[in-house]
Amino acid sequence: MSTRTSPAAKNVPLFGMQDKIGYALGDFGCNLSFALISTYMYAFYTQYIGISTAAWAAIILALKIWDAINDPLMGAVMDQVGVGKNGKFKPWIKIGSFGLVVSGALVFLPVTDAPYAVKVALCLGTYLVWDVCYTLVNVPYGALSAAMTAEPLQRQSLSTFRNIGAGLGGGISMLLPALVYNDNDELLGGRFIWLGLGMGALAFAAFSLLQKMTHERILVAPEQQTKINYFRTVKGFVTNRPLLGLGLASVSLIVFVSTATMTNQLIYQFYFKNTGYLTATALVGALPSIVMLPLVGVVVKKYGKRITAGLPLLLSIGGAAAMLLIPMNPENKSAPIVWIALSLLVQGGAGLFQLTTWAMVSDCIDYQQWKTGTREEGAVYACYSLFRKFAQGIGASLVPLTMTWVGYDEALKGAQLPGVPEKMKQMSALLLLIGTVLMCVSLLFVYNLDNKTLDTMRVDLGFDEKEKADG
Repeated sequence: MSTRTSPAAKNVPLFGMQDKIGYALGDFGCNLSFALISTYMYAFYTQYIGISTAAWAAIILALKIWDAINDPLMGAVMDQVGVGKNGKFKPWIKIGSFGLVVSGALVFLPVTDAPYAVKVALCLGTYLVWDVCYTLVNVPYGALSAAMTAEPLQRQSLSTFRNIGAGLGGGISMLLPALVYNDNDELLGGRFIWLGLGMGALAFAAFSLLQKMTHERILVAPEQQTKINYFRTVKGFVTNRPLLGLGLASVSLIVFVSTATMTNQLIYQFYFKNTGYLTATALVGALPSIVMLPLVGVVVKKYGKRITAGLPLLLSIGGAAAMLLIPMNPENKSAPIVWIALSLLVQGGAGLFQLTTWAMVSDCIDYQQWKTGTREEGAVYACYSLFRKFAQGIGASLVPLTMTWVGYDEALKGAQLPGVPEKMKQMSALLLLIGTVLMCVSLLFVYNLDNKTLDTMRVDLGFDEKEKADG
């Protein structure tokens, strides 16, 4: 059942810091584009362009149905085409990075005077183009780490550095409120197309460095490559228990917890009436991951990824419950400080999961090979990505729909009806509580890979022998 390596895996440098930094640059580039769109596209189209919340929700759900086909096919195509002179995954990243530069800006076309049907069509079409380009980059990028090393702590270091890159890329979006809101907390939508173009160019440079600095070491020999089978790929996901548990936890994170970037915009805009706190909240939210960066490898080595990622979520559950139950008078200057402090608890518990996620995906890829005898990094990662993208669509739709359900009317802007901002705040806290509970259950009771099982897998797959030979 061991994986044979192709000649392309030979004569490459030993795994080291260059690989880690190069891999971090990949998610830095991805998040320059993704964070801008996930954070601001909803407000751009509903508050600036003038699309209704219902139309926005329908557009996002329709696009995520496309992703149900797009991602697994992309993964299967990578596994079918196999290894080229530049590796199995990096050629696809190169292709997608060109399109991502332009499509990330086109999403924010300032067509405020266009007919309503044109606005809807442009929202749908430009996002679809961006999504295809993002898939061409992100699916091979995600699968790449499983081919770079099989050693558990090295994989954890890649997951850690990926989160560093993601944090830096997303962190740039944290600094944008001062540029995209005026003194009356109104969105300056005409600036986004230039921001998208600039961030896209920076992302392209990051992807170019990724391709030069990383190396694929675990490669499937040509005779072991498999033919595309879409249904086998999807079946492989639902029968891979650790991947299913990881997928459920990630869906819960994206739908209920990560969407706080959207709900916080509304909470600070309409409840606390001060968008200046947005940057502070984002920075505080990133703080736990930064603090845990030097510690996560030690914790994973001692307790394993499942306990490291799952147990701290009890802290997140407590923070979310407090956000829901503690009264916060918006007239009290300390109220937003309390909200930020509790957000720190939520993100603190979730931080270790985010730092270990990508190492867990690589382990799930090995588990699939261990159980089936076939190595399909692209297909397995694509199925995981499919569920993440479904979650992104559900989250992007759920937030506006739940806010509308409690009375929010985007047409009223800052003049929401009495009591509505309070209900919006409570709904935001409730979403966080639901998400953290589901994440904890998924990781502690569904995901089932501990250190002992991982050691057995590595021996059975022949990874230990390969690493000794490389050394």
